[in-house]
This record gives sequence, structure tokens and C-alpha cells, in this order.
Amino acid sequence: MDRRTFQALDGTDAWFDLDRATHVLEEETRWDGQNHRGIVSGLQTSRADLYITAGGRWIEHHDARREFSGPNLWTELTPDQAREWMIKSGGDAAEAALAKYLPDTPDESPSTGGRPEVGPKVETRLARDDLARVDDRAATEGVSRAEMLRRLILSGLDAA
Repeated sequence: MDRRTFQALDGTDAWFDLDRATHVLEEETRWDGQNHRGIVSGLQTSRADLYITAGGRWIEHHDARREFSGPNLWTELTPDQAREWMIKSGGDAAEAALAKYLPDTPDESPSTGGRPEVGPKVETRLARDDLARVDDRAATEGVSRAEMLRRLILSGLDAA
């Protein structure tokens, strides 16, 4: 048994058996112009690691003893914090860990941009002269072509 003491979420000290825990991920590094630094920890000569205990608790390990005699910290994370840790670290290993340990992580959806949808798309063809008249009126009223067409259609329906 290899007991490790960690700071639990409530701030108290607790322990877990490192031999029964699973090493999930070592953080990725990024070149900062002078050094490769850990993306999550910012450490230069050491890396942070993420573990999950046999009991399902997420533990972050920062061993900064090689870096200016820094601390050796074991800290409990919530599942959401562990998810953010993996997302921030990035890379293929992080993607695989997310899929394995936190499969309910939603994929990022692409931005649709633009204005909200008004309704279903409708297409029609107009003679060039008629389209020019619509564009002139839209410019006069300071609205888009689509908005001008909506207004004209609705005013025609209301008049009928």
C-alpha cells in the first residue's frame, strides 16, 4: 500500500492508496518562448498529473520539488474540475481520457453566428427590376433585403 495524503474538497486532509489509483493523464506542455511549461500547472521542470482513486475521487498532483524546492501537493478535484483540467491540458491523451472517464462531456458545437432564425427558409425568384425596387426601398427604410421582403409580404397579406 502506498498511502498519499491529499487535501479534500472540504479542506481536511484525507488519504488514498496510490497503488490502487489510476494515473489518468500527465499534463501537456507548451513552449512559452523560453521553456516548455505545463499547460495546467505552469511548472517548468515538473508536470502535474491527474489520478482517479479506487473510490472514484479525482486527485491532482503537483510535484514542484525539482522546481526551486517547490511543494509536493495532492489535491482533490470535483468531476467538473477534472473535466476542465483535461480540456485545458489538451492533446490526444486528454481526449481519450475524457472519452473513457467522463463520456458525458459535450462536444463543442460550431457557432452558427448571425441573427436568430425567424422561420423556415423560403426561396423565390424576382425579375431584376423588381429586386432593384425592393433593394431601393430597403435602403430607404434602413433594413436588409430579407426584412424588406418580410414586411412587403405581410403588408400584402394584411391588405387582402
